[in-house]
Amino acid sequence: MGQNKRYGSDVTDLAILDVTLRPEPISLTYQEVGAPSAAELFRVNPAPEPVEVDAWVRFPETAVEVRARAIAWTARAVLLEFELRDGRRRRTWVWAGAVRRVQPGEPRS
Repeated sequence: MGQNKRYGSDVTDLAILDVTLRPEPISLTYQEVGAPSAAELFRVNPAPEPVEVDAWVRFPETAVEVRARAIAWTARAVLLEFELRDGRRRRTWVWAGAVRRVQPGEPRS
């Protein structure tokens, strides 16, 4: 008998699982950040040069401390950019109290 290709393969199933199970950080809302609107979230006090930080980032399953770059901020929140272990880059807003500036070359805590 021939092969039934209509339903895809295991590789397709794995690719679908990978997309649906991707961890996404939980970002603060624009009201929590203190931005005038959602459209203004990425224009609030942009950093002239990213600042290296350690920060706690919330995911649906747990909170994780990551090494990140602070790329913008308000009086109460910081916009982080960081990479996950698989190389995917993420951006998320966190409370300023969850962020600690690190010195160049400082090992992760």
